[in-house]
Amino acid sequence: MIAIVLGTRPEIIKLSPVFRECETQDLPYYIIHTGQHYSYEMDKGLF
Repeated sequence: MIAIVLGTRPEIIKLSPVFRECETQDLPYYIIHTGQHYSYEMDKGLF
């Protein structure tokens, strides 16, 4: 299992290739979002 820890929207965007590669390789992963600079309106399209 892989844990990916992030806290800001730029990190989500920068790590998106990692998410896709995990899915391509069928690797189990989960995302830990620290909630830093959280905005429901801005983040709802990313999750």
